[in-house]
Amino acid sequence: MVAKYFKVIVLLLVVVFLVVGCSPGGFFEEEETETDDFQEEAQPEEENLRETTFYYLYQGAYLVPVERSIPWEEGIARAAVSRLASSQQVDSFLNGTGLNAPLPAGTDIIGLTIRDGLALIDFNENFLEVQEGQERVVLDAVVYTLTEFGTVDQVEIQVEGKKLEEFPKGVIIEQPLDRERGINLEVADEVENLSNTSKVFVYFCGMGEETVTYIVPVTRVIPETANLMEAALEELIKGPRPGSQLFSELDSRVKINSIQVEDGLAVIDFSQEFLAFQGGATSEENIMRQIALTLVQFPEINALSILVEGEEPELTRSMPIQIREE
Repeated sequence: MVAKYFKVIVLLLVVVFLVVGCSPGGFFEEEETETDDFQEEAQPEEENLRETTFYYLYQGAYLVPVERSIPWEEGIARAAVSRLASSQQVDSFLNGTGLNAPLPAGTDIIGLTIRDGLALIDFNENFLEVQEGQERVVLDAVVYTLTEFGTVDQVEIQVEGKKLEEFPKGVIIEQPLDRERGINLEVADEVENLSNTSKVFVYFCGMGEETVTYIVPVTRVIPETANLMEAALEELIKGPRPGSQLFSELDSRVKINSIQVEDGLAVIDFSQEFLAFQGGATSEENIMRQIALTLVQFPEINALSILVEGEEPELTRSMPIQIREE
């Protein structure tokens, strides 16, 4: 099962967003900035806030984790899911970010109960007004937001008191749902038998409005392998699927010469093509984020060092990079 403590940091070029799971602690620490286009709703005193991760829609196809401070209140899980639905307040919050609320406007929560790790959430009929093709991301937004809370392992969705088994457009749902389903799921082209597969998390880039760059998580299903770390890095190098709205700063010609892990430090030696990026310090930083976030899924890794053809390259970012508190 995908570990619930899987938490990483997604950094933007303008605003810092935080992703779900266990905090990597010193990874890419930067001063947070605000812009006039991205203002959080008015908040009470800091001690009455909870950092909560939400999943908003990018380009109508991908979920981007966004961490927001929301007021502590009774039924905070219900309050969190309600902030996934399109409304004047949520749409105003997302204005200028290139992100949208995944749940249709008018979606209300009739009830939410949590018992023995199962969250049973009942929506009104507006929940079914999902655009065709977005059914999975809507489900994932609800599941990932609810399973952030320590009392929730699985989610069952109802509509007007009845268990949701199928969307109006014919998409069948097998419940209960959990994080094992992945987020922004892709199946690699070389997969022939879904019963013999592995899953890895990789991170690609997405352009928001103006100068904002998102680092977007993708769950990729690959042929079964015992070496998940190398496989994840290989999938990262392959890049996004053709036709995707995502891109990668990492050159697809890059080869992995070696991976060595000792005392929590991963030392990865890449081929010379690693240095072929064209975007200067910005591209370099995005590459470091893509690689480091991809490695966060492996709990034995606390820090990262990069070599090119066995030598330490001249990069803006000094090595090693701390990606998690030891």
